Amino acid sequence: MKTEIKTVLKFITFIIYTIMLFFIQDIYVLIGIFILQLIFMLLCHISAKDAFKTLFYLLPFILFTVIIDIWVMGLLDAIKIGIRLIMVCHLTYIFGKTTTAGKLAKAVKTLLFPLKWFGVNIDNIGIMVSLAITFIPIIKQEIQNIRYSLIAKGFNMSLRNQITHINYIMGPLFYSLLRKVREIEYALKSKAYIEE
Repeated sequence: MKTEIKTVLKFITFIIYTIMLFFIQDIYVLIGIFILQLIFMLLCHISAKDAFKTLFYLLPFILFTVIIDIWVMGLLDAIKIGIRLIMVCHLTYIFGKTTTAGKLAKAVKTLLFPLKWFGVNIDNIGIMVSLAITFIPIIKQEIQNIRYSLIAKGFNMSLRNQITHINYIMGPLFYSLLRKVREIEYALKSKAYIEE
């Protein structure tokens, strides 16, 4: 019970912190908070190499978002959005490394318990949240497989080339993720976690 309360508090802190990041407007404050986040990561004994490797694989998505934001909002706002996205991805990595999917599902079910009185199936919500968290390493692995496949076909993996040919990464990635979602759906239905 004590670990469940700890996980609930950790999850609430994670949500509040993530939301607050998008309200901070000063770029220097964002960079300062990111440095504190890096120190926190080291205090939790999480490998910095693995964390930055994960961020590197997510970089094409972040850059794609920043490029769209430059066109829509302007350069400075797009840079702020990019820094926030990097911080959120990094924090999600830390949260995923320090919390198991099962503990997270229990924490979400505990938080959403009052919704049970209104007929909401909180078990399904708990399963969805734990699946979303466990999908992050799957996305990382799929991006890595796509990169290796493109390198084998002679594709130049420079950052500029990846940005200009983002469809070579995004198309196979979405196809693969949709296939995996369908497999997970069939598995959950066969084990009677969700109804037909």
